[in-house]
Amino acid sequence: MIRRLVMALLAPLALIAAEPASPATTGRIVIREGCFFDTGTGKTFHPLGVNYFRIAPIREGKEGHSTFSPSSYDEEFVNLMMETLARDGFNTVRTFLSYHSGANGIVATSESGEPSPAYLLNVIHFLRAAQVHGIRVIFTWDTWMPESRAWAEMPLSNESECGWIPAAGHDFKTNGFRLSPEPIRARANAICALLQSLKTSAPDLVPVVLAWELENEVHFNLDQEPFLSRSTAFAFGGRTFDLGADSGAQALMDATSISWANACADAIHAVDPEALVSASVFTFHAVGRQGPGTWSKDQTNDMRIPARPLALLESRLDFVDIHIYAGQSESESIAQHLKRDLDSVEISHLAREARRLGKPILIGESGVAARHMRRGPDWQTIPHETGVNLLREFHQALSPFSFAGVLHWHYGSPDSTAQDEHPALHLFPQYAEAIRPYR
Repeated sequence: MIRRLVMALLAPLALIAAEPASPATTGRIVIREGCFFDTGTGKTFHPLGVNYFRIAPIREGKEGHSTFSPSSYDEEFVNLMMETLARDGFNTVRTFLSYHSGANGIVATSESGEPSPAYLLNVIHFLRAAQVHGIRVIFTWDTWMPESRAWAEMPLSNESECGWIPAAGHDFKTNGFRLSPEPIRARANAICALLQSLKTSAPDLVPVVLAWELENEVHFNLDQEPFLSRSTAFAFGGRTFDLGADSGAQALMDATSISWANACADAIHAVDPEALVSASVFTFHAVGRQGPGTWSKDQTNDMRIPARPLALLESRLDFVDIHIYAGQSESESIAQHLKRDLDSVEISHLAREARRLGKPILIGESGVAARHMRRGPDWQTIPHETGVNLLREFHQALSPFSFAGVLHWHYGSPDSTAQDEHPALHLFPQYAEAIRPYR
């Protein structure tokens, strides 16, 4: 019944599907010798593009990522965005899926184990519009889990090796998203269900998906268990971790990150062995930290700890996505600020391991915030000429590190305004000139 309904809803896409698309756009993006490689063109692929998202009411009293929600999805805007990006030399869009259930959610009800037909219709339109213009798509998720009991209860094939701890009787809060089976199953099964739906309903669009990102900015919280009780010993995966020591707490975070990433990646690869699976993080410096395992020394009120990129790299993920933004102060230049970001993620060690493992590192979010552009006495005006110069300087400082690609935050949406903290590219296209030279 669901499949018949989906096929009926897909009929309006025939006009879009009929638009000319180069056969090269349907080649899979794979990884060869540590680089993204387009099997359609036979050339190395350097992701260069933007992030696209919308935030809107999903249901009464609740806002969230609504990019593909029936009440928010804007076909005309998406079509024009893809056309503009291709014209301006970009090739990738990273975008956010919804974790909600209901009329605007990825599932119609919390009991459902299938993507909502109306939601799926919009995902397919997005991919079709991307395909027409040779654009690749990375799908990512917010921190929270898809609201599907069916996905949360469906075991994964490799759970016996993971050492997860049932959520019942524990108050891990969001730290439990990598410790307990239910949220991990929900994440993996949601991606598998959406991928399977695409393979069934629009198989020619599967290669348009560059990657399935498990989560946007994976992190732990020090003010939640098991890290809140720092003096305790904690058992996970057949090991005991001394949480009274920074090194022990970091080791637990590394172990749970790897276990979580492996379980999800294995499930997705079982549905599509060629699918690329990733996860993204912000830097330790972005939350006022020196690096992994330095919490006792860090002077910050931010309780978040990013997953360690080295740990994610050592998992069965295909690549790692790091988010770095341009920053400066009276005492610190763009290049100095970038160095602290990169040092905090152990960039020298990370680059060596990436080469050894043959895995790329992507900068999945980058950009410049208005607070770094404004100057007194007029603190309200955003001087975009300054912003373009800062962003250009940032990309010049970034280029020697040979990242596989870079995605700008953000393209903007129908909701964007001229006063947004991060200038929308579609409102201020001059920023494209500072991004393109990265290639």
